[in-house]
Amino acid sequence: MKRHTKIWQSVVAVIGLMVVAASADAAGNSSRVVEPGQQFFGKSYHELASEWTNWLVVEPIATNPAFDPDGRFCDRNQQGKVWFLASTFGGIANRTCEIPAGKAIFISLGGVFVSFSPDFPAMGDPCLQMATDLEQVRCDVNNDVPLAPNISFEVIIDGVPVEDLFAFRAQRQPGGFTLRIPNQSLLTDFGFSAGNRSPAVADGYFLFFKPLTPGEHTLQPHHDQSRPVRKGRQLYIDSFSTP
Repeated sequence: MKRHTKIWQSVVAVIGLMVVAASADAAGNSSRVVEPGQQFFGKSYHELASEWTNWLVVEPIATNPAFDPDGRFCDRNQQGKVWFLASTFGGIANRTCEIPAGKAIFISLGGVFVSFSPDFPAMGDPCLQMATDLEQVRCDVNNDVPLAPNISFEVIIDGVPVEDLFAFRAQRQPGGFTLRIPNQSLLTDFGFSAGNRSPAVADGYFLFFKPLTPGEHTLQPHHDQSRPVRKGRQLYIDSFSTP
């Protein structure tokens, strides 16, 4: 994750999920996935997009789930009823994650764009013509979240593909959120100063799974993109593999 970065292409992740006790039943993918616009455990896609972002950036590179080689960091900073799964920054990841019973799962499919004031938009960006900081950072992410045919997704869980993945785009609404950057965190490792940033807006494609049945599950996200991110703009979190 850098200020200036290109999107990785043709990335596959294979994640073994071990649900360790009795939990809600999920017979097929249509019943496993929370539909866009719906809530589960009182959480919506829009809310979880920002919560996931704050979860991802809190750990430094050395212990960040995004750089996890085998799933050893997948339990970092997990709180509440929704379990977050982290990205890679390119390449193939094969991770095993033990998830407590009854936890929903929230993952990113292929990149989360995050813009936050006062670091973004960059000097000279047309979005700076917008009237408020919130409008500027929302414009910043709106201009760069990829659409078909510039990007493609595939997610397979337990051998069954999830359909219509482009329907699962979510952006934090309506007032943005506060991005928390502690000392010795992912973003300080990437050169940002510590401290809260507000307003921030996160935008990307996500899946929100209801609690899985007990036992072993395999999740295979894949994302392929041909168009690079514009340089000098918002932060790109390349997030398509999940521990």
